[in-house]
Amino acid sequence: MSIEASPPAPAEAAYPGFRRSWWAMLLLFLAANLYSIDKAIVGVLAEPIRGDLGLSDVQMSLLLGLAYTLLSAICGLWLGSLVDRHTRSRVLAGAIIIWSLSTAIGGLARDFETFFVFRALVGLGEAAVAPAAMSLIADMFAPSQRGRALSAYLIGATMGTALSSVVPGMILRADLHLQLPGYGIVVPWRSAFLICGLCGPVIGLLFLTVKEPARRGLAVTAESAANVGNKLRFLWRSRQVFGPMLAGFCMFYVAFIGLTAWLSAFLSRRFDMPLQDFANGLGLAMMVSGFAGYIAGGFAADSRLARGPGGRLTLMLLLPLVALPAAFADFAPNVTVALIAIATITFATPILNVSMNATVQDLVPNDMRGFSYALVAVTSALPAGIGGPLVIAFVTEHVLLDHDAIGRSILFVCLPALLASSLLFAVARRAAVRGHTTAAPHAFQTN
Repeated sequence: MSIEASPPAPAEAAYPGFRRSWWAMLLLFLAANLYSIDKAIVGVLAEPIRGDLGLSDVQMSLLLGLAYTLLSAICGLWLGSLVDRHTRSRVLAGAIIIWSLSTAIGGLARDFETFFVFRALVGLGEAAVAPAAMSLIADMFAPSQRGRALSAYLIGATMGTALSSVVPGMILRADLHLQLPGYGIVVPWRSAFLICGLCGPVIGLLFLTVKEPARRGLAVTAESAANVGNKLRFLWRSRQVFGPMLAGFCMFYVAFIGLTAWLSAFLSRRFDMPLQDFANGLGLAMMVSGFAGYIAGGFAADSRLARGPGGRLTLMLLLPLVALPAAFADFAPNVTVALIAIATITFATPILNVSMNATVQDLVPNDMRGFSYALVAVTSALPAGIGGPLVIAFVTEHVLLDHDAIGRSILFVCLPALLASSLLFAVARRAAVRGHTTAAPHAFQTN
């Protein structure tokens, strides 16, 4: 695949920017909010779900990890290629409707198997959203604005993560029971799934009003079709950078997904508190740390540091070290100190997301952006989305043999994962500085 760079000045001027993209950005913000709620809600309600369905921690971990990532991992690269070939607003509309209805219906499941199937459909729908969103943002904003634009979009994910504890907490506190014809009484945790899931289709339909922007940036010449084989060959030529960078991102997410998936259960067991007693505090901690992280991430990703030798990888190798206190939350004397410790990883993760996504979008040609983001998601989804929650559950049940020792399991899994992540980003940075990439010539330049 041969690459041509568009002329810098005209390309910068051609981007729509914030003034002409506010409606699309608002909908992307709301979509990120919704998928974070629907993704996190199982972990937030893990204890009532586990008790009602009679599940073990290992079964619960499969709902938290494997169920959500199964179809997205299998179909992720195809969905990324779909984004590169078709109207992205239509892909977003269909995906949001699929995952939202699956969230609502899955909340009514009577057994583990049915719940598993609908969580897989939630993961499938959400797997198409991020590649489409990242591809749209890359074509709406010039590289000099892209970090801040990604931050604005991803702040929606932070709000969704916060609301995923606040909204169910309010519903449980109100003891909300619904009556559905043909089903019967819907208990509060199921009511939370219904309410959260049924908000999505409206946002999905509104995406049909978004005008598709022109695809900009690096262009693929007509002499070679942008098929999957060519895309993989392009990435293979830059494997010294892409390989450790993807592995570092994956290891970070092993820690992040593992911890956040079991966070509500950890707080409930460690401090003997029901969800409704700490839901607001958890939501506030997630909101403040995540919001601060995305604001800082946007400016950091566009800063002089990020444009120096090694690009944003210089920043990325430091972030797992910032997140280390979260691994030690089990040693906190009270829930407030535990939330402060956990806030370090919810602060570092947004900065890493912005830096990683902006770097990938800079490195690849325009008809690979959806595919490349999907590749990032797939390479982190299988080991992180499945492994993080599952390994923590396995250590709790089969190594420590103590249902209440989940905090110690988090330490044993998250600490080595974060240290490995920092090391891998350092390896990728070293390769980038040495010039082991065939990607965009400006991606790792020195000011």
